[in-house]
Amino acid sequence: MCLGLLGKLPRVGPSTRHEGTERRYFYGSVWAVTISQTILLIVWKMMPTSPIAIDVRLTVYAVTLAFTGMAAWQGMLPRTRPILPGEIMVSD
Repeated sequence: MCLGLLGKLPRVGPSTRHEGTERRYFYGSVWAVTISQTILLIVWKMMPTSPIAIDVRLTVYAVTLAFTGMAAWQGMLPRTRPILPGEIMVSD
């Protein structure tokens, strides 16, 4: 709470100067984790329990997380494209 009052948390600063970047980070994180955990659940249910399966699950999760993170960074996912100064804001 104290960090929020001081304006040190994302999206609570005194100005909206970096709001577009913070918005991209937030929604990119939400997309990456949601997609990666959904795929991990599917892989978890399909594979038997074994030491090799654990490594495969971890690899699939990490690759999916990296792929969706890159897609968010490039603005390919909803609400992750950069907001440029002077641009009219329209809901994605």
